[in-house]
Amino acid sequence: MDQSELTGGYIFDIQGFSVHDGPGCRTLIFLKGCPLRCIWCSNPEGIKPFPEPLYKESKCLFDLFCIEACPYQAITVHGGKGDQKLEFDRKKCSECRTYDCVKACLTGALAKGGNYMTLDELYARIVHDRQYWGDQGGITLTGGEPFAQPEFTGALLQKCFKAFIHTAVETCGNIPWKDIQPSLQWLEWIFYDLKHMDDALHKQLTGVSNKLVLENARLIAAGFEGRLVFRLPLVPGMNDSEENIKATAGFILSTGKNELNILPVHHLGREKYLLAGYTYRLPGFEMIPREKLIEVQNLFTQLGVKCYLGSETPF
Repeated sequence: MDQSELTGGYIFDIQGFSVHDGPGCRTLIFLKGCPLRCIWCSNPEGIKPFPEPLYKESKCLFDLFCIEACPYQAITVHGGKGDQKLEFDRKKCSECRTYDCVKACLTGALAKGGNYMTLDELYARIVHDRQYWGDQGGITLTGGEPFAQPEFTGALLQKCFKAFIHTAVETCGNIPWKDIQPSLQWLEWIFYDLKHMDDALHKQLTGVSNKLVLENARLIAAGFEGRLVFRLPLVPGMNDSEENIKATAGFILSTGKNELNILPVHHLGREKYLLAGYTYRLPGFEMIPREKLIEVQNLFTQLGVKCYLGSETPF
C-alpha cells in the first residue's frame, strides 16, 4: 500500500527521552492491539486494538452523564447506594468513534485509552523529538504489538528509515509472518520476546502457543540484516527455572544469535488493570533480588549467551 493511501493507526502512548530500548536517546511509540494475554502485562490498556474508556472509580460521582451520552448503551450501573460502580460492555465500545461518554464526564473519572493518529501527525511528533536524540537516537515501536497494525507500522518505519532515523521494534512474535516480513527492510534493530520455551507453560502464561513465536524468530534470525536482541521477561516461579534458562539459551544459539536482555517483571502496571476492566492475575511476589538476577546472567554467560540485566545494556 502506498503511504499516501494509509490514513493512520491507533496508539496509546508516546514517550520521549528513553535510553533503554535501543541506542542513544529515543522516542517510544506504543501501538494498540496485542495477540497475547501475558499475566504480567504492564500495559493492559494496549491489549485491545481500539481506543476504549478507562474508568477511575475513585473519581466517579455517579451523576450518570456518561450513560446518558453513550449512544450504544454500553454503560450500566451495578451495586446499591454507597456501593455503586460502572461497568462497560467493551464489545459495544469497540464500535464507538465519538467517545461521548468521556466528553460528558466532568470529574476525570473517564479517559480515552488510545488515540487515532495519521501517519503525518505521528511523523511530525517524531521530527520534533529528533533534535533531542543526539547522534545515536531514533524511534522504537512497542505496545501492545506493533505488527498487529502491519500496514501502519510498515509505512511509519519506511518513512523514518528513508529520513535516516534509526528504527527499532519490540515484538512478541506471535503474528503471521506476512505481517512481519515486509517491514524488515526498514528496521535496524529488533527486540524479540521469549516468554517460555515449554509450549504448555507458554499457553498458561500468555494464552497462546509458542510455536509461531519460535518459528518467526528463526525466520528473522536467518534473513534479518540488522541487530536482533532477544528479551526474557523474568517472572519468579514461572520461567526462571534452570531448565527454562538452558532451553532459552539453546534456542537463541540455534538461531545463530547470542544476545539476551533480561527484564525482571514488576507490579508497576497493576493499577491500570482496573482502569481497563481487567482482573490483575499475577500473584504477589517480591522483586527478584539482584543476586538471583546475577545468577541467571552467569548461567546464560556460561552457556554462551551475552546477557544484559534490565537497563544495563551496551546500547
